[in-house]
Amino acid sequence: MKYLIIISVFAFLFSSCSDNKKFWEYKVIYYTGLNSRDGIEAFKYQSITPDDAELTKLGEQGWEIATSYLEMETAFPNFGEKAYHTGIKENVRPQRLVIILKRLKGVYSDKKK
Repeated sequence: MKYLIIISVFAFLFSSCSDNKKFWEYKVIYYTGLNSRDGIEAFKYQSITPDDAELTKLGEQGWEIATSYLEMETAFPNFGEKAYHTGIKENVRPQRLVIILKRLKGVYSDKKK
């Protein structure tokens, strides 16, 4: 009985060490806001919207979103003078949306349809 348990444990350990490892490839895409950081545009609202068609196309190629984050910026209103700085620094807004995608390596090809 003792040998049967030892053999079972070793069989389990060796079966879990198989070569079924998954390897991933990654892609990073960026969407940048359109407004300037200084001058009158520093006061403008800024939002960043990803392109649905591009994301759908990437999904059809096997890519899935692993994570995403916003890079924030502080816009400085200088009222038209590059040398003038008001000290206002609370105008924080999104500068760029970063999306990191992943897919199984070697499964998909990027052939254009």
